This record gives sequence, C-alpha cells and structure tokens, in this order.
Amino acid sequence: MSYKIESIGGNCPVQADGVIDGMPFYFRARGEHWSFRVADTAAGDPVDGRGFCYVEEYPEAGWMEETEALAFLEKAAKLYETRKP
Repeated sequence: MSYKIESIGGNCPVQADGVIDGMPFYFRARGEHWSFRVADTAAGDPVDGRGFCYVEEYPEAGWMEETEALAFLEKAAKLYETRKP
C-alpha cells in the first residue's frame, strides 16, 4: 500500500486529500461521522459516488485532533487495500 497525504487539517470539517495507489482520495470528518472516499480512476473525483467509500460513526468528528485523523486515514487505507473486487 502506498499513499500520500497532500493536505490535512481544519475543524468542522476536518479534511484531508491525497493519493492512494495512484487514485485520488478524500477524508472528511464532520458531525457524527468520518468518511474516506477513493476515486475509481486516476483522473476521477473521489466524492462522485463511483469509487470506494467507507464511513464510520464518531462523536463530534469535526473536532478530532490531527493525530486521530491520521490514525483513521491509516485504518481506511488498509480497508481500501483489502477490499473485495
């Protein structure tokens, strides 16, 4: 697995974007959930609903610390890598 975070930060929402295995990804935490989305093509949009999506509940997600966001990104990246075709 290879991923690179281009940017991370903020509150309400906490956001990150980057590339995983050549595909754009987007992480967002707000309200009571965080999500990790990956585009279906290298030139695709990770939030268009065509690619991989993982959502998890997390109270006050928009206020999580960057270290928490990084841990959730790692978890989601592993789930992306082990997904079934």
